[in-house]
This record gives sequence, structure tokens and C-alpha cells, in this order.
Amino acid sequence: MPADKQQLVLRLRNCLQTILELEEALSCSHLGPALAEEMKTLRQAFSHIDGVRVVEDDVCRIEAATGKFLAEIQEPLGSGLQTRKDPLRLLQ
Repeated sequence: MPADKQQLVLRLRNCLQTILELEEALSCSHLGPALAEEMKTLRQAFSHIDGVRVVEDDVCRIEAATGKFLAEIQEPLGSGLQTRKDPLRLLQ
């Protein structure tokens, strides 16, 4: 895999993993039932990520969407995010 494609896949993997790490906290919130199916789909996508064709523009859009999602769930999960034992990874 060329270095630039590998970097794009790593950035994409980082976004998906960041969201998946919130699955437990989200399942305990009022958002849990609404996001359960999406999390399942995200886990499936994550397992096949190495075979996905990605371009810089797509990864930038996914990074922006991930950042927006994290900002939107900050309020409902705010206290839960502050008390996590394992630190959340930050988007690059």
C-alpha cells in the first residue's frame, strides 16, 4: 500500500475508532437506542477498512463529521467523558 494511501486509511481508522470507543458511554445515555444500529454498522465498516478506496477529500469530510459528532454529544455525555478511566484519543 502506498504511503499516502496508508496515511489516509490511518486517519479514517482513527475517526471510526474514536467513535467506537464511545459506544459504551453512548449505550448508557438516552442516545443509546437511537445509535445502536449505527454503531453495529460502524463496527462492520471498521473491520473492512483496509479494502476501502479513500481519497483526501473523503477523509477530510469524515474527519469534519467526526469532530461535529463529538461536539454534539459532548453535552449529553459531558460528565461521563470527564470521568473516563481511559483517555479518549484525539483526532489528528
